[in-house]
Amino acid sequence: MLPARFKDITAGDILRLVTDKIAEQKTIEFKEKLSIGGREETAEFLADISSFANASGGDIIFGISDERDASGNPTGIPAKIVALQIENASSECNRIEQIVETGLQPRIPVFHVKAIDIPEHGPVIVARIGKSWVAPHMVTYGNRSRFYSRNSSTGKVQLDVQQIGAAFAAQRDVGERLRAWKAGRIAKAVADDGPIALHGSRILFHFVSARALIGEQTFPRIFEQTIWQQHQVYRLMSLSMETERYNADGYLVVSKLTDDGLQSYLQIFRDGSLEYGDSYSLAGGEDISGKELEGKIKRTLVHALALLERLETANPIYTSVTLIAVKGRRLKLPSFGADFRGFSEAFDRDLITSPDVLLQNLSEGQPYPTSLRPVVDSIWQAAGLAATPFLRQDGTWYDPT
Repeated sequence: MLPARFKDITAGDILRLVTDKIAEQKTIEFKEKLSIGGREETAEFLADISSFANASGGDIIFGISDERDASGNPTGIPAKIVALQIENASSECNRIEQIVETGLQPRIPVFHVKAIDIPEHGPVIVARIGKSWVAPHMVTYGNRSRFYSRNSSTGKVQLDVQQIGAAFAAQRDVGERLRAWKAGRIAKAVADDGPIALHGSRILFHFVSARALIGEQTFPRIFEQTIWQQHQVYRLMSLSMETERYNADGYLVVSKLTDDGLQSYLQIFRDGSLEYGDSYSLAGGEDISGKELEGKIKRTLVHALALLERLETANPIYTSVTLIAVKGRRLKLPSFGADFRGFSEAFDRDLITSPDVLLQNLSEGQPYPTSLRPVVDSIWQAAGLAATPFLRQDGTWYDPT
Protein backbone atom coordinates (compact mmCIF):
# COMPACT_ATOMS: atom_id res chain seq x y z
CA MET A 1 0.00 0.00 0.00
CA LEU A 2 1.27 3.46 -0.82
CA PRO A 3 2.55 5.18 2.36
CA ALA A 4 0.10 8.07 2.16
CA ARG A 5 -3.51 8.90 2.91
CA PHE A 6 -5.59 8.26 -0.14
CA LYS A 7 -6.51 11.92 -0.57
CA ASP A 8 -2.80 12.86 -0.40
CA ILE A 9 -1.52 10.48 -3.12
CA THR A 10 0.15 12.50 -5.88
CA ALA A 11 1.72 11.96 -9.29
CA GLY A 12 5.10 12.00 -7.55
CA ASP A 13 4.11 8.97 -5.44
CA ILE A 14 3.19 7.05 -8.59
CA LEU A 15 6.39 8.03 -10.39
CA ARG A 16 8.51 6.94 -7.42
CA LEU A 17 7.04 3.43 -7.66
CA VAL A 18 8.55 3.16 -11.12
CA THR A 19 11.84 4.98 -10.57
CA ASP A 20 12.53 3.11 -7.30
CA LYS A 21 11.39 -0.23 -8.77
CA ILE A 22 9.00 -0.94 -5.90
CA ALA A 23 7.82 -4.49 -6.54
CA GLU A 24 4.27 -5.75 -6.15
CA GLN A 25 3.42 -6.98 -2.67
CA LYS A 26 0.43 -8.44 -0.88
CA THR A 27 -0.95 -4.91 -0.46
CA ILE A 28 -0.05 -3.33 -3.81
CA GLU A 29 -0.58 -4.44 -7.40
CA PHE A 30 0.02 -2.92 -10.85
CA LYS A 31 -2.24 -3.29 -13.86
CA GLU A 32 -1.29 -2.10 -17.31
CA LYS A 33 -4.92 -1.84 -18.43
CA LEU A 34 -8.28 -1.20 -16.81
CA SER A 35 -10.47 -3.94 -18.28
CA ILE A 36 -14.11 -3.72 -17.25
CA GLY A 37 -15.81 -3.80 -20.62
CA GLY A 38 -17.09 -7.38 -20.87
CA ARG A 39 -18.76 -9.72 -18.41
CA GLU A 40 -15.68 -11.87 -17.77
CA GLU A 41 -13.38 -8.84 -17.50
CA THR A 42 -15.69 -7.18 -14.97
CA ALA A 43 -15.95 -10.35 -12.88
CA GLU A 44 -12.15 -10.65 -12.86
CA PHE A 45 -11.85 -6.99 -11.83
CA LEU A 46 -14.23 -7.61 -8.90
CA ALA A 47 -12.24 -10.69 -7.94
CA ASP A 48 -9.14 -8.49 -7.64
CA ILE A 49 -10.99 -5.92 -5.53
CA SER A 50 -12.53 -8.50 -3.19
CA SER A 51 -9.21 -10.30 -2.74
CA PHE A 52 -7.72 -7.17 -1.16
CA ALA A 53 -10.75 -6.60 1.09
CA ASN A 54 -10.68 -10.22 2.25
CA ALA A 55 -6.95 -10.01 3.04
CA SER A 56 -5.04 -6.98 4.35
CA GLY A 57 -6.40 -4.27 2.07
CA GLY A 58 -4.19 -2.40 -0.37
CA ASP A 59 -3.86 -0.36 -3.56
CA ILE A 60 -4.26 -1.26 -7.23
CA ILE A 61 -2.71 1.16 -9.73
CA PHE A 62 -4.08 0.89 -13.26
CA GLY A 63 -1.69 2.27 -15.88
CA ILE A 64 1.66 0.74 -14.86
CA SER A 65 3.24 -2.10 -16.84
CA ASP A 66 5.42 -4.91 -15.41
CA GLU A 67 8.97 -5.75 -16.36
CA ARG A 68 9.28 -9.17 -18.01
CA ASP A 69 11.77 -11.96 -17.39
CA ALA A 70 13.63 -13.93 -20.09
CA SER A 71 10.56 -16.09 -20.67
CA GLY A 72 8.28 -13.10 -21.05
CA ASN A 73 6.54 -13.55 -17.70
CA PRO A 74 5.68 -10.52 -15.54
CA THR A 75 8.06 -9.97 -12.62
CA GLY A 76 5.90 -7.68 -10.50
CA ILE A 77 8.49 -4.91 -10.85
CA PRO A 78 7.06 -1.75 -12.44
CA ALA A 79 8.51 -0.95 -15.88
CA LYS A 80 6.84 2.29 -16.96
CA ILE A 81 3.72 4.44 -16.83
CA VAL A 82 1.26 3.40 -19.53
CA ALA A 83 -1.43 6.07 -19.59
CA LEU A 84 -4.98 4.76 -19.68
CA GLN A 85 -7.05 5.52 -22.75
CA ILE A 86 -10.12 7.05 -21.08
CA GLU A 87 -12.15 10.01 -22.28
CA ASN A 88 -13.51 11.20 -18.94
CA ALA A 89 -11.56 10.16 -15.83
CA SER A 90 -14.25 11.32 -13.40
CA SER A 91 -16.98 9.37 -15.18
CA GLU A 92 -14.77 6.28 -15.29
CA CYS A 93 -14.18 6.46 -11.54
CA ASN A 94 -17.92 6.79 -10.96
CA ARG A 95 -18.50 3.71 -13.11
CA ILE A 96 -15.91 1.76 -11.13
CA GLU A 97 -17.58 2.72 -7.85
CA GLN A 98 -20.96 1.55 -9.15
CA ILE A 99 -19.54 -1.79 -10.33
CA VAL A 100 -17.90 -2.41 -6.95
CA GLU A 101 -21.05 -1.38 -5.08
CA THR A 102 -23.32 -3.74 -6.99
CA GLY A 103 -21.03 -6.67 -7.84
CA LEU A 104 -19.94 -7.83 -4.37
CA GLN A 105 -21.80 -9.13 -1.33
CA PRO A 106 -21.69 -7.81 1.29
CA ARG A 107 -20.67 -4.38 0.09
CA ILE A 108 -17.06 -3.41 0.83
CA PRO A 109 -17.00 -0.77 3.60
CA VAL A 110 -13.88 1.07 2.41
CA PHE A 111 -13.29 1.62 -1.29
CA HIS A 112 -11.82 4.78 -2.82
CA VAL A 113 -10.88 5.43 -6.42
CA LYS A 114 -9.45 8.43 -8.25
CA ALA A 115 -7.60 9.37 -11.42
CA ILE A 116 -4.19 11.01 -11.21
CA ASP A 117 -2.68 12.79 -14.20
CA ILE A 118 1.01 11.94 -14.57
CA PRO A 119 2.90 14.76 -16.35
CA GLU A 120 4.17 13.80 -19.81
CA HIS A 121 2.32 10.48 -19.58
CA GLY A 122 -1.40 10.86 -18.93
CA PRO A 123 -3.91 9.48 -16.42
CA VAL A 124 -3.61 6.46 -14.14
CA ILE A 125 -6.33 5.27 -11.80
CA VAL A 126 -5.65 4.35 -8.18
CA ALA A 127 -8.08 2.16 -6.22
CA ARG A 128 -7.66 1.75 -2.47
CA ILE A 129 -9.43 -1.12 -0.77
CA GLY A 130 -9.54 -1.22 3.01
CA LYS A 131 -9.16 -4.42 4.98
CA SER A 132 -12.74 -5.42 5.72
CA TRP A 133 -14.08 -6.43 9.11
CA VAL A 134 -17.31 -7.75 7.60
CA ALA A 135 -15.44 -10.18 5.32
CA PRO A 136 -15.51 -12.47 3.46
CA HIS A 137 -16.89 -10.68 0.39
CA MET A 138 -18.20 -12.73 -2.51
CA VAL A 139 -18.16 -11.87 -6.22
CA THR A 140 -21.82 -12.02 -7.29
CA TYR A 141 -21.55 -10.27 -10.66
CA GLY A 142 -22.45 -12.40 -13.69
CA ASN A 143 -24.06 -15.10 -11.52
CA ARG A 144 -20.73 -15.93 -9.90
CA SER A 145 -20.48 -17.05 -6.29
CA ARG A 146 -16.77 -17.03 -5.53
CA PHE A 147 -14.51 -15.83 -2.73
CA TYR A 148 -10.94 -14.60 -3.17
CA SER A 149 -8.06 -13.53 -0.95
CA ARG A 150 -4.35 -12.73 -1.39
CA ASN A 151 -0.97 -13.99 -0.32
CA SER A 152 2.49 -12.54 -0.71
CA SER A 153 3.74 -15.05 -3.29
CA THR A 154 0.99 -15.55 -5.87
CA GLY A 155 -1.28 -12.57 -5.28
CA LYS A 156 -4.97 -13.34 -5.76
CA VAL A 157 -6.16 -16.85 -4.81
CA GLN A 158 -9.62 -18.40 -4.77
CA LEU A 159 -10.72 -19.62 -1.36
CA ASP A 160 -11.79 -23.22 -0.85
CA VAL A 161 -14.63 -24.33 1.43
CA GLN A 162 -12.45 -24.65 4.52
CA GLN A 163 -10.88 -21.22 3.98
CA ILE A 164 -14.32 -19.63 3.51
CA GLY A 165 -15.49 -21.20 6.77
CA ALA A 166 -12.39 -19.93 8.56
CA ALA A 167 -13.04 -16.41 7.24
CA PHE A 168 -16.58 -16.40 8.62
CA ALA A 169 -15.33 -17.77 11.94
CA ALA A 170 -12.73 -14.97 12.17
CA GLN A 171 -15.44 -12.38 11.65
CA ARG A 172 -17.52 -13.86 14.50
CA ASP A 173 -14.46 -13.98 16.73
CA VAL A 174 -13.88 -10.21 16.43
CA GLY A 175 -17.49 -9.52 17.43
CA GLU A 176 -17.29 -11.86 20.40
CA ARG A 177 -14.06 -10.29 21.63
CA LEU A 178 -15.55 -6.81 21.33
CA ARG A 179 -18.66 -7.78 23.30
CA ALA A 180 -16.60 -9.44 26.01
CA TRP A 181 -14.19 -6.50 26.31
CA LYS A 182 -16.97 -3.94 26.46
CA ALA A 183 -19.04 -5.98 28.93
CA GLY A 184 -16.05 -6.10 31.25
CA ARG A 185 -15.45 -2.36 31.03
CA ILE A 186 -19.13 -1.53 31.65
CA ALA A 187 -19.24 -3.92 34.62
CA LYS A 188 -16.25 -2.13 36.14
CA ALA A 189 -17.91 1.25 35.65
CA VAL A 190 -21.17 0.07 37.25
CA ALA A 191 -19.26 -1.39 40.21
CA ASP A 192 -17.22 1.82 40.66
CA ASP A 193 -14.13 -0.16 39.73
CA GLY A 194 -13.12 1.91 36.70
CA PRO A 195 -10.12 4.24 36.51
CA ILE A 196 -12.07 6.54 38.83
CA ALA A 197 -15.49 6.13 40.44
CA LEU A 198 -18.23 8.20 38.79
CA HIS A 199 -21.44 8.59 40.75
CA GLY A 200 -25.05 9.15 39.75
CA SER A 201 -26.21 9.06 36.14
CA ARG A 202 -23.27 8.93 33.78
CA ILE A 203 -22.35 8.34 30.17
CA LEU A 204 -19.61 6.03 28.92
CA PHE A 205 -18.06 6.16 25.44
CA HIS A 206 -15.89 3.45 23.92
CA PHE A 207 -13.67 3.71 20.84
CA VAL A 208 -12.02 0.36 20.20
CA SER A 209 -9.59 -0.54 17.43
CA ALA A 210 -10.76 -3.69 15.62
CA ARG A 211 -7.14 -4.64 15.01
CA ALA A 212 -6.40 -4.33 18.71
CA LEU A 213 -9.10 -6.92 19.41
CA ILE A 214 -7.05 -9.52 17.55
CA GLY A 215 -3.72 -8.32 18.88
CA GLU A 216 -2.40 -6.71 15.69
CA GLN A 217 -1.41 -3.34 17.15
CA THR A 218 0.99 -2.30 19.90
CA PHE A 219 0.55 1.28 21.04
CA PRO A 220 3.75 3.35 20.79
CA ARG A 221 5.31 5.14 23.73
CA ILE A 222 3.66 7.98 24.49
CA PHE A 223 1.65 10.38 24.87
CA GLU A 224 2.24 13.76 26.40
CA GLN A 225 3.99 15.59 23.57
CA THR A 226 1.69 14.25 20.88
CA ILE A 227 -1.49 14.89 22.85
CA TRP A 228 -0.92 18.11 24.70
CA GLN A 229 0.47 20.05 21.77
CA GLN A 230 -2.76 19.46 19.86
CA HIS A 231 -5.07 19.94 22.87
CA GLN A 232 -7.17 17.04 21.64
CA VAL A 233 -7.69 15.56 25.10
CA TYR A 234 -8.86 18.90 26.47
CA ARG A 235 -11.30 19.30 23.59
CA LEU A 236 -12.60 15.77 24.02
CA MET A 237 -13.24 16.18 27.74
CA SER A 238 -14.56 19.75 27.32
CA LEU A 239 -13.32 20.48 30.82
CA SER A 240 -10.13 21.43 32.60
CA MET A 241 -7.77 18.56 33.33
CA GLU A 242 -6.84 18.04 36.96
CA THR A 243 -4.36 15.17 36.74
CA GLU A 244 -2.78 12.97 34.11
CA ARG A 245 -0.58 9.95 34.68
CA TYR A 246 0.43 6.53 33.46
CA ASN A 247 -1.54 3.62 34.86
CA ALA A 248 -1.85 -0.14 34.39
CA ASP A 249 -3.94 0.23 31.22
CA GLY A 250 -1.97 3.02 29.55
CA TYR A 251 -2.53 6.69 30.29
CA LEU A 252 -5.25 8.34 32.38
CA VAL A 253 -6.55 11.90 32.36
CA VAL A 254 -8.96 13.05 35.08
CA SER A 255 -10.94 16.27 35.43
CA LYS A 256 -11.42 18.31 38.55
CA LEU A 257 -14.00 17.01 41.03
CA THR A 258 -16.81 19.55 41.48
CA ASP A 259 -18.55 20.41 44.72
CA ASP A 260 -21.50 18.31 43.47
CA GLY A 261 -19.29 15.24 43.11
CA LEU A 262 -19.20 15.37 39.30
CA GLN A 263 -16.16 14.33 37.32
CA SER A 264 -14.93 12.87 34.03
CA TYR A 265 -11.99 10.81 32.87
CA LEU A 266 -10.29 9.64 29.70
CA GLN A 267 -8.52 6.30 29.67
CA ILE A 268 -6.10 5.88 26.74
CA PHE A 269 -5.25 2.21 26.37
CA ARG A 270 -1.90 0.96 25.15
CA ASP A 271 -3.45 -0.23 21.88
CA GLY A 272 -4.81 3.26 21.15
CA SER A 273 -8.41 2.54 22.16
CA LEU A 274 -10.30 5.08 24.30
CA GLU A 275 -12.78 4.99 27.17
CA TYR A 276 -14.35 8.29 28.17
CA GLY A 277 -16.58 8.48 31.25
CA ASP A 278 -18.56 11.59 32.18
CA SER A 279 -21.00 12.32 35.00
CA TYR A 280 -21.43 16.03 34.12
CA SER A 281 -23.55 15.53 31.03
CA LEU A 282 -26.45 13.69 32.71
CA ALA A 283 -26.41 15.67 35.96
CA GLY A 284 -29.41 17.68 37.10
CA GLY A 285 -33.05 16.95 37.73
CA GLU A 286 -35.30 14.16 36.56
CA ASP A 287 -35.26 15.08 32.88
CA ILE A 288 -32.34 15.01 30.45
CA SER A 289 -32.17 17.41 27.51
CA GLY A 290 -32.33 15.27 24.35
CA LYS A 291 -30.73 18.08 22.36
CA GLU A 292 -27.81 18.44 24.77
CA LEU A 293 -27.32 14.67 24.94
CA GLU A 294 -27.14 14.35 21.14
CA GLY A 295 -24.81 17.35 21.05
CA LYS A 296 -22.57 15.65 23.60
CA ILE A 297 -22.48 12.48 21.51
CA LYS A 298 -21.60 14.46 18.38
CA ARG A 299 -18.85 16.52 20.00
CA THR A 300 -17.33 13.49 21.68
CA LEU A 301 -17.21 11.60 18.40
CA VAL A 302 -15.61 14.47 16.49
CA HIS A 303 -12.92 15.12 19.10
CA ALA A 304 -12.29 11.42 19.75
CA LEU A 305 -11.71 10.77 16.06
CA ALA A 306 -9.23 13.64 15.92
CA LEU A 307 -7.39 12.23 18.94
CA LEU A 308 -7.42 8.67 17.57
CA GLU A 309 -5.96 9.88 14.30
CA ARG A 310 -3.29 11.86 16.14
CA LEU A 311 -2.43 8.76 18.18
CA GLU A 312 -2.23 6.75 14.93
CA THR A 313 -4.74 4.21 16.22
CA ALA A 314 -5.34 1.59 13.54
CA ASN A 315 -8.55 1.66 11.50
CA PRO A 316 -11.33 0.63 11.74
CA ILE A 317 -12.83 1.74 15.04
CA TYR A 318 -15.85 0.36 16.88
CA THR A 319 -17.72 3.01 18.85
CA SER A 320 -20.63 2.79 21.26
CA VAL A 321 -22.37 4.75 24.02
CA THR A 322 -23.64 3.46 27.37
CA LEU A 323 -25.91 5.31 29.82
CA ILE A 324 -25.57 4.18 33.45
CA ALA A 325 -27.98 4.74 36.38
CA VAL A 326 -30.74 6.38 34.31
CA LYS A 327 -33.81 4.35 35.33
CA GLY A 328 -36.82 6.62 35.79
CA ARG A 329 -35.32 9.57 33.94
CA ARG A 330 -36.84 11.03 30.75
CA LEU A 331 -35.54 12.82 27.67
CA LYS A 332 -36.83 16.28 26.83
CA LEU A 333 -38.27 16.55 23.34
CA PRO A 334 -37.63 19.49 20.99
CA SER A 335 -39.72 22.60 21.64
CA PHE A 336 -41.83 23.43 18.59
CA GLY A 337 -43.54 26.41 20.16
CA ALA A 338 -43.17 28.82 23.05
CA ASP A 339 -45.58 26.88 25.25
CA PHE A 340 -44.73 23.35 24.14
CA ARG A 341 -42.81 21.15 26.53
CA GLY A 342 -42.67 17.44 25.72
CA PHE A 343 -40.98 14.47 27.32
CA SER A 344 -40.22 10.90 26.40
CA GLU A 345 -41.21 7.89 28.44
CA ALA A 346 -38.99 7.15 31.42
CA PHE A 347 -36.09 4.77 30.97
CA ASP A 348 -37.18 1.42 32.43
CA ARG A 349 -33.72 0.23 33.39
CA ASP A 350 -30.47 1.58 34.78
CA LEU A 351 -28.24 0.46 31.92
CA ILE A 352 -28.81 1.54 28.30
CA THR A 353 -26.24 0.26 25.80
CA SER A 354 -26.18 1.33 22.15
CA PRO A 355 -25.24 -0.91 19.22
CA ASP A 356 -21.61 -0.94 18.15
CA VAL A 357 -20.98 1.22 15.08
CA LEU A 358 -17.97 0.47 12.87
CA LEU A 359 -16.15 3.59 11.65
CA GLN A 360 -13.97 2.42 8.78
CA ASN A 361 -11.59 5.32 8.27
CA LEU A 362 -10.60 8.12 10.62
CA SER A 363 -9.16 10.34 7.89
CA GLU A 364 -11.93 10.32 5.29
CA GLY A 365 -14.22 13.00 6.73
CA GLN A 366 -16.53 13.12 9.71
CA PRO A 367 -19.16 10.35 9.84
CA TYR A 368 -21.70 12.37 11.83
CA PRO A 369 -24.66 12.19 11.64
CA THR A 370 -25.34 9.15 9.42
CA SER A 371 -22.99 6.66 11.09
CA LEU A 372 -24.17 7.67 14.54
CA ARG A 373 -27.86 7.22 13.84
CA PRO A 374 -28.04 3.64 15.24
CA VAL A 375 -26.47 4.96 18.45
CA VAL A 376 -28.81 7.89 19.03
CA ASP A 377 -31.89 6.03 17.78
CA SER A 378 -31.26 3.22 20.26
CA ILE A 379 -31.19 5.71 23.14
CA TRP A 380 -34.49 7.29 22.05
CA GLN A 381 -36.01 3.83 21.57
CA ALA A 382 -35.08 2.99 25.14
CA ALA A 383 -37.10 6.09 26.06
CA GLY A 384 -40.17 5.01 24.06
CA LEU A 385 -39.63 6.75 20.68
CA ALA A 386 -38.94 5.10 17.31
CA ALA A 387 -36.05 7.41 16.46
CA THR A 388 -34.44 10.73 17.28
CA PRO A 389 -36.99 13.56 17.00
CA PHE A 390 -34.24 15.77 15.57
CA LEU A 391 -34.35 13.93 12.23
CA ARG A 392 -35.92 15.90 9.39
CA GLN A 393 -38.03 14.30 6.67
CA ASP A 394 -35.23 14.84 4.14
CA GLY A 395 -32.90 12.65 6.22
CA THR A 396 -30.81 15.44 7.77
CA TRP A 397 -30.69 16.35 11.45
CA TYR A 398 -31.35 19.54 13.29
CA ASP A 399 -27.97 20.57 14.60
CA PRO A 400 -28.01 19.37 18.22
CA THR A 401 -24.92 21.37 19.24
